[in-house]
Amino acid sequence: MFTQISWTDYLLAVSILLAIYYLFVGVRYFSGNLKALLAGKRKLPQKTSPCPGFPDHHPTLQNEASENVSVSTDEYTDDEFAEVEYLIEKIQTVIADALGKQLVKEEFRKYLRLVLKEFPTIKTSVLRPSVNELIVSECEKQGIGAFNEDEVDALWSEER
Repeated sequence: MFTQISWTDYLLAVSILLAIYYLFVGVRYFSGNLKALLAGKRKLPQKTSPCPGFPDHHPTLQNEASENVSVSTDEYTDDEFAEVEYLIEKIQTVIADALGKQLVKEEFRKYLRLVLKEFPTIKTSVLRPSVNELIVSECEKQGIGAFNEDEVDALWSEER
């Protein structure tokens, strides 16, 4: 019975079923958003994932943006939250990587400092203490009792 169905037929059937499923989900749960998007009342949200090589808040781009468009505080906090979420993911990756490589505390400190240096906007943010608490709790959860909150806070301003 299964030898009569080719891989092409199988993949075509699965593709059609997936398209129907996602169309149903889109219409069922996101119909309001789709109508607003098609009517032109709403723009597609742009995801901000900072790239390590090119900072998200580049000074020349900020100046151009401030001259052309006024940015509301809601958009700023959304960007800030997105950046914090990205930093959290990166911290969890760093901790897992340090655990796998069994880094010494000083090497782990340098590694974590380099990651924190990539996010200068969070350094001055009100969310910084929360990020510090997360780093300490993640380290304890993974069994790396490397830092307390004061030591993590000091990593933000170290220049070495």
